Amino acid sequence: MNKESESIILIDLPTFPKGVISLSLLAVAGSLSKNYSVKIVDLNLNPPAEYNPSGGNVVMFGLKVSSQNLNQAVSLSGKIRVANPSAKIVWGGELPTLLPDKCLEYADTIFGGLFEPVADAFIEDLKSGNLKPKYFGENNAQQTFSKPDFSMLPAPEKYYRFMGYPLETSRGCTEKCIFCMVHTMQKKNYNLSNIEQLKDVIHQYKGKFINIVDYNFGVNVAHVTAVSKVIKESGALGWMAEMCIELLDNDEVLTALKDSHCKMIYCGLESIDQQSLNSVHKMNTNHIENYERIIRKVQSYGIQIAAGVILGLEGTHKNTFEELFKFYHRMGIIYAKLTFLTYNPGTKVHEYVRKKGSYITEEIPAYDGNQLTYLPNDVDADYVASGAKKFIQQYYSVAGIISRSFNTELNIWGRIEYILFALSYRKVYLEWLKYDTLRKPENIQELIEKPFSKSVTTNLIEKVLDWVRIKRMNN
Repeated sequence: MNKESESIILIDLPTFPKGVISLSLLAVAGSLSKNYSVKIVDLNLNPPAEYNPSGGNVVMFGLKVSSQNLNQAVSLSGKIRVANPSAKIVWGGELPTLLPDKCLEYADTIFGGLFEPVADAFIEDLKSGNLKPKYFGENNAQQTFSKPDFSMLPAPEKYYRFMGYPLETSRGCTEKCIFCMVHTMQKKNYNLSNIEQLKDVIHQYKGKFINIVDYNFGVNVAHVTAVSKVIKESGALGWMAEMCIELLDNDEVLTALKDSHCKMIYCGLESIDQQSLNSVHKMNTNHIENYERIIRKVQSYGIQIAAGVILGLEGTHKNTFEELFKFYHRMGIIYAKLTFLTYNPGTKVHEYVRKKGSYITEEIPAYDGNQLTYLPNDVDADYVASGAKKFIQQYYSVAGIISRSFNTELNIWGRIEYILFALSYRKVYLEWLKYDTLRKPENIQELIEKPFSKSVTTNLIEKVLDWVRIKRMNN
């Protein structure tokens, strides 16, 4: 097969939020590029309706499909069939993993789970013209982690820099939060990347901020310290990752993070109500009585805590958002990631929780975390919407961000970095308010279709943020 004459186009469909570099298509491209000329197209950067899939000797179009862009995936697949009738249409990602038979109504082949474990078999089948309808890549200890090539990224300067370049160092999660899709996407195994392989790719992150995209980075202490050492020697401008709050209650871990210029750790705190946490099976990882002590301990090492908030949990009451705001503000949480309680179709828990509440909608595109789809018994939908709106207005106001930065014991340069990051991160939730999506969730589709572009202000903030990060590293 002539790699130059036959090509593959991988398409990142429009999503919301936008602007963050996705690792998954880069990983797939890295595997396919040994046999084909591969091009990545990101329809978040241009109006998707204007994309023309015709031209060239394309043997396969690979679409990364999630619940929220199902409609766009169906429409584009129809255009591809007309323009390139001989090309194979392959859907991969979240939705084909959850609902493979539904996706096969529109695609020739679906790919669930991970690509790398079955990449070789898939490529051989594509070469021979004998693609199977379904492929599923298991998360196993023998797999090879991807080696992303960021030179394949279309227009890297157009993406947010403040959130960093993605890096994967582990797969799976040891915990069992019932709203999370990790055990469907990557099964229950927890596997670590090879440190030597990590060293092979880390040069690409020199001069950049790193975002470790592992579901739960902190499970293995030896792995945390080894990865931290590699990052420290990489010349990166710092990094962040996600882990359970109580895994941070470890001085060896915190020392490794501090020494390697870790800036923040995202923790799924979700709520400060124990009933709410128990309802989603977070009772083993989140003990509210430990929150303040651990957060202050982490901050004493110069590392900031970011935290999740799940909207609409069981136990939501008339003071939920007021109490949450006061706690997050007092603790100096650098950013709060707001997500609606979502039990995705295709997961085992989707049917199980019907006895504890009701579904607002069964429309697949609504299951994106940006919209209310499920309401537990005794939780008021209007209160969830109004409470979330007030929380956003307070928490992400300029005054709120500046005031909160003083609750972290940071020096002046640390507070400037804190403020610049929070000002950049808040844009997603300001869009929620601008488009009134809390009251009119159908407006999310407008945000999905809207092409992404960074404002002049954001570009300036990111340049200053990079300068501050360099200054702090050198002091």
